[in-house]
Amino acid sequence: MEIAGIRFSLGDDCIAVKSGKIYMGKKYKTPSENLYIRQCLMENGHGAVTVGSEMAGGVKNLIVEECLFRHTDRGLRIKTRRGRGKDAVLDNISFKKIHMNHVMTPFVVNSFYFCDPDGKTEYVQSREAMPVDDRTPFIKRLDFEDIEAKNCHVAAAHFDGLPEQKIEEIIMKNVTVTYAENPKCDVPAMSEGVEACSKKGIFANNVKKLVLENVSITGQEGGAMTLLGVDEKIVR
Repeated sequence: MEIAGIRFSLGDDCIAVKSGKIYMGKKYKTPSENLYIRQCLMENGHGAVTVGSEMAGGVKNLIVEECLFRHTDRGLRIKTRRGRGKDAVLDNISFKKIHMNHVMTPFVVNSFYFCDPDGKTEYVQSREAMPVDDRTPFIKRLDFEDIEAKNCHVAAAHFDGLPEQKIEEIIMKNVTVTYAENPKCDVPAMSEGVEACSKKGIFANNVKKLVLENVSITGQEGGAMTLLGVDEKIVR
């Protein structure tokens, strides 16, 4: 499916890619796949392009390119959590040739999204490793290439994977992030224990492989990167 040349301006996620909650994922086992989004304007929303949180059937082969994001809380926004199930696989999600302006946090991958009545339970929110079973989602490969994000407010990126099922691979190539002069303070992701901040760099937690090629973060407060539980980091 192709979405091209459309302006989205609303108070929620501009584009939300979903594939059902756990009972639908188990029943149909059908991912949302082969989606192509190009030459669109997303503005005044929570996320420019959001995946989840109802994605129990998985999302595969999503390409977003040559788009403009303005005044959204997040650019890419992945929302998942324990309980979505083993078919909730995210793979080959690619953002290319994107310009962002006044996006609060350009890149967010949140594996602890506190939706649903049980969203704040210990099972969903615990940062301790849980057993990998039929309830465990999986994030595989994410690619971000040729992206400029200026007037960022909260954080450059917030990647938070599950300790028992780490994000398999994140590749960032030719990515530039700069910050607003008077940034707003807010939480980069909606999960327990994430504090409000502003002008933070890249936060990556529980990622198997993180590739940073020609990535520039300038004007942040504190270090450019905070890496926890990253098995392999490649900087070029």
